[in-house]
Amino acid sequence: MILETLPMLGSLTVDQKLRLVCELWQDVSSDHTITSEMAALLDERLAEHAASPDAVRSTDEVTAGIMELKKRIALSRA
Repeated sequence: MILETLPMLGSLTVDQKLRLVCELWQDVSSDHTITSEMAALLDERLAEHAASPDAVRSTDEVTAGIMELKKRIALSRA
């Protein structure tokens, strides 16, 4: 995968990796090109959501999970 191709990424700190993710997301989101494959995948995921609308987590739940992970990481470093 990518870590095998770019092994130096493995040496980044968690903070650096999160910053990289944000930068990559900003770069990707600036490209508004949607291929037919992407459109098909989006249609598939929307159909799955329509079939099971309760099988998702809210933004608040995701945020709470991230905050809990940050606490666990901080405690493991203490």
